[in-house]
Amino acid sequence: MTLLVVFLMPFAAVAAETEYVDAGRGDVRVVRPSDFDPSEPLPVVILLHAFGYSADFEESYLQFSAHVDSHRFILCLPNGLLNLSFQRYWNATEACCDLYGQGPDDSSYLRGLIDVMSDAYEVDPRRIHLVGHSNGGFMAHRMICDHPGLIAGLATLASATFNDPDACVLGEPVHVLQIHGTSDPVIFFGGGCLPGGCYPSALMTQRYAADDNGCGRVPDETPEPLDLIASIPGDETTVSVFAASCDRGGAAELWTIPGVGHNPIFGTTFSRLVVEWFLDRPKPGDLGDLNGDGRIDAGDLGLLRAAWGRCSGCAADLDGDGQVGGNDLGLLLASWGLTG
Repeated sequence: MTLLVVFLMPFAAVAAETEYVDAGRGDVRVVRPSDFDPSEPLPVVILLHAFGYSADFEESYLQFSAHVDSHRFILCLPNGLLNLSFQRYWNATEACCDLYGQGPDDSSYLRGLIDVMSDAYEVDPRRIHLVGHSNGGFMAHRMICDHPGLIAGLATLASATFNDPDACVLGEPVHVLQIHGTSDPVIFFGGGCLPGGCYPSALMTQRYAADDNGCGRVPDETPEPLDLIASIPGDETTVSVFAASCDRGGAAELWTIPGVGHNPIFGTTFSRLVVEWFLDRPKPGDLGDLNGDGRIDAGDLGLLRAAWGRCSGCAADLDGDGQVGGNDLGLLLASWGLTG
C-alpha cells in the first residue's frame, strides 16, 4: 500500500550541527544548536516520519532544523524499520501501518531512544515533544498512551489516534495539537479505514484528547486563524482549542486547513509555529517555575511578561483562564524565591 505522494523539498540552510546516537537500530541523526553548551538543559523535538518516508526525507519536507539555533532545541530524526516491500513504517495503531504483521516494538524503541538522548545531552525533562506526519502521527498518539508522564506535547499532521477511545487513555495530561487538511485523500479529515483498521475523524481525535485531558465539553473562545499556506490568500487555517478547562498540563487543539491534502506546502512557517507552540507548553513544574530551572525568579518573570495577553494553554497562564495577566503575575510573585 502506498500512502503518500512523494516529493522532495530543498533542505533549508541552517548553522546547526549534526551528530548521531544509537538506540539499538543504528545511527540516529541529531541536530543541535551550533553554540551548544553541554550543561544547558534543552528541549527535544523528535520527528516521526510518514509511511514510506525516511527521517531525512521528512525533515527536508518540514524543515524543523531551520529553527534549532534560533529557538534552542535539539532535533532527533529516527527511522522506522523497512517492511517486506522495503517501505519504512511505524507499528502504531491497528489502522496504521504494520501492513505485513511484522510486529516491531517501535514504542519501546522510541522510549529507549529518549533515554539515550537524555544520557548523551542535558535534556530538559519537562520539554520532550513529538512531531508526527501521517503514520508518524499515529505513532506519536501511541507513545503518549504507552508512556504516561514522558511527553510534554505532540503535534501531528494528517493523522489520527486509535479508533476505540478505550484503546488509548492518557495516564497524565499532555498537550495535543493536530493539523489536518480538509481535502486529505489519504487520511480523511472525516475519518475512514485503512487495510489494518479504521481511524477517527480529526474532530473525534480532538474530542478524545480533550476527554483524556479532563477538559470540559465547550472549547475555548475561538483564536485568530493562522497563515500556514503562502499560496492561499489570507489567514486560512482555523483554530479550535480546549485548554482553559483542561487539567494542568493538558490541551487539545486542532488546526484545520481548508482545501489542502496530505502534504501541504508549508515552507518553514509550519515548523516554526509548531516549535513555538511546544516551547510555550512544558510539562507542569512548580507553579511559576516557567523555565524549569528549579527557581522562581527574574527569569520566570521575563517569560511571563513575554507571554502577556491571550495565551490559552501556555505555561505562563498559571490560573488557566486563557489569558496571561495580573492574576498570573500575582501567583508568580507569591512563590517568588521558592526552589523546587
